[in-house]
Amino acid sequence: MKNVRKWEDLERRHRAFWEYNEVDRPLIVVEYNCFVNMELVASALGSGELEPSSVDVRPFLGEYDKCVRSHELIGDDAIIGGEPLLGIPWLEAICGCRITIPDGNSIWPESPSRHTEVNEISLSAENPWFNKLLKVLEDVVAHADGRYPVSIGHLRGPVDVLIALMGAESFFLTIIDNPEKMMKLASEVAEVWITVAQKQAKRIPIYRQGFVARQLGLWAPERTAWLQDDSAGTLSLDQYQQYFYEPLRSMSVFPVGVLHQHMSCAHLAEMWAKIPNIRAMNIYLDDKNAKLSEYMPLLRNLKKRRMPLVLCKYADEGLSLEEYDEICQELSSQGLCLHLRAGSIEEGQATMAAIRERAGK
Repeated sequence: MKNVRKWEDLERRHRAFWEYNEVDRPLIVVEYNCFVNMELVASALGSGELEPSSVDVRPFLGEYDKCVRSHELIGDDAIIGGEPLLGIPWLEAICGCRITIPDGNSIWPESPSRHTEVNEISLSAENPWFNKLLKVLEDVVAHADGRYPVSIGHLRGPVDVLIALMGAESFFLTIIDNPEKMMKLASEVAEVWITVAQKQAKRIPIYRQGFVARQLGLWAPERTAWLQDDSAGTLSLDQYQQYFYEPLRSMSVFPVGVLHQHMSCAHLAEMWAKIPNIRAMNIYLDDKNAKLSEYMPLLRNLKKRRMPLVLCKYADEGLSLEEYDEICQELSSQGLCLHLRAGSIEEGQATMAAIRERAGK
């Protein structure tokens, strides 16, 4: 099987996505072998507490090659690249969380079981997790060697990090009892995020005059970064605006930010869309009790802002062709990227053939 993709066509489609230009169909990413699976990383590292000295990316470097080749063969629009190992909660670890592999299949910051006092969050040049992240990134960049792009690694947001570091009980009690302290800690997390992201960016080479946004398969002509704050779904809009909006806004330091969110954060989406440099929103339509039609008012409102949307189903399951058709009946293809499901390269090829037939090509 040959690579049926031409860079000129891919670049045109990706530029059209960011520029909100008229197109014949949405940008398509087929959810098959899109990134190095977290379970693969966890099972190789073993169970128990994870120390930075135990992390070695070299056994996984060939997996990035497989991901890239899969999408070349499928012929979708994804520009897949490498990144520091997915699944390791890098920012939580850098900020002081103990990291564990509880079941050999997943990697988590170990949230405290009782009230934990956190007074300051800072980053030193000697931080072992920070230095390990940079070493892993350098190894991935060296392995890619310009054959495919490399992106900034997965860094979660202020609420994510603070709940992991403090524990949920302590986090919410601090909001009530000491709001000034909560705002200070959130700002400190944001400062660490900015430093860690910028240090990575300096080590990532340009790829075909642009950069990629993590596992989303998106290429952009300017520096990109993924932002998220999944645990914000536990807060009201007013609470988030008061304590965490400004820290997240300060993190939007790159020209092309993609803000990732789940439906638990739907009430925050239009607020986040106002943040400067947020150039697209990645929304997981993952409320299993909701029909696609129930998402449409939010999606239409975001598109009224000319906000490009990247729509996915669940973490590693894309949309079906039937769902693709339903979305395309409701939303224009301008500034729209859809992640579709496939269980094999052959199924992915069939999916792309069906998409091209629908577009009349």
